[in-house]
Amino acid sequence: MSDRRRTSRFVIPDSTQGTFRVMQDVCVEQINGDLVVLVSDILLQNGEELTLELPRSLGMRSVVDVEVVSCTGVWVGDSRRYRLVMRTDASLEGRGLGPKQPETKFIGPQTPLPALGVLVRRVPVRVRDVSTSGCQLESLDALVEGTVGQLEIALDGQTHNEPLRVCRSARSHGSPWPWRSGAHFLALAAPPPASVRNVVARFEIIDELKRVAVR
Repeated sequence: MSDRRRTSRFVIPDSTQGTFRVMQDVCVEQINGDLVVLVSDILLQNGEELTLELPRSLGMRSVVDVEVVSCTGVWVGDSRRYRLVMRTDASLEGRGLGPKQPETKFIGPQTPLPALGVLVRRVPVRVRDVSTSGCQLESLDALVEGTVGQLEIALDGQTHNEPLRVCRSARSHGSPWPWRSGAHFLALAAPPPASVRNVVARFEIIDELKRVAVR
């Protein structure tokens, strides 16, 4: 049996950094003025800035920037989760949290609670190597196995986006980026020409043509 990889992997420069946008369902328990209480599966740090999205009754979404005020462990049935108190503040807007949605007004207290929302966390990452099927990420924080999110990186002056699922994550000692995670690209739709997968596919074709020419 050949030990050759099913797809070629390409190492890209260490300076290739990006953002992994982790999207997670949360339970919104309370909305009290500029404070929102959520229950999440992931531990967050005080002061961490995120984006919260809530569905409106008419199918629209309300989007707001939030900051973690406190995070405490709670038990929900047999599962350990975290109760988050988040502060909403207009001063958080414009701090580089990414492009805003057209609707940015926060949903009011008239919303029936509890309700499901989506918490968007932006994790800085460095892309170590990449193939047409996936890539390896380095990060300062651990990425939970099974996490689904959007990778955003800049290559050749263009911003590329790619949906990913984290397959494995392990700590790497002696590195300024202590966590390494293997992730697979998600085939949610045909990738656009500027996607990471298509860029790597072109590299793979060029590499294969060079091998054929050598033979």
